[in-house]
Amino acid sequence: MNFKKTSLALAIAVSALAAGSAQAATKNAGLISDSYSTVFNVAPGVSFADTVNFSIAGPSTLTGTAASLTLSFGTLSLLDIAGLTVNVWNNIHPYGSTNFGSFAGGTGSYTFNLPTAGNYHVDITGTATGTFGGTYAVGLQVAAVPEPETYAMLLAGLGVMGAIARRRKQAA
Repeated sequence: MNFKKTSLALAIAVSALAAGSAQAATKNAGLISDSYSTVFNVAPGVSFADTVNFSIAGPSTLTGTAASLTLSFGTLSLLDIAGLTVNVWNNIHPYGSTNFGSFAGGTGSYTFNLPTAGNYHVDITGTATGTFGGTYAVGLQVAAVPEPETYAMLLAGLGVMGAIARRRKQAA
């Protein structure tokens, strides 16, 4: 009887995972001024091509990460993603024309320079190889690139500090 309850609970969990999965999902993050993260569920045996559309307010440095949740018991793989790859593009999906680079999921974080304000997107591809499919997360973090005027003000401030130090040295 206990085995039947466990089997039923496992079947309910699998159907819940499958209900949230899709072969091609698109999420709209809107304007990212700091960070954004999201989770995708994929049905068993499905090769997927998911997308996250986002915007930035000015030239920025984008740091991206992607990692799959791996769940296994011995040699039985319940949740896993193979070939998790992320590509960073300009414009919203599917209108990107410039690829800023790509990286493999689960291997660290990667940084890309996005030159102007506007719309961008990341395309995430892979295959759910677990018995119950796969789950993965994508994280994006944006840091504004200082404008040239900021550097000019910094240099002017250093010049003023140098002039003050020189006058004090001459007065002494």
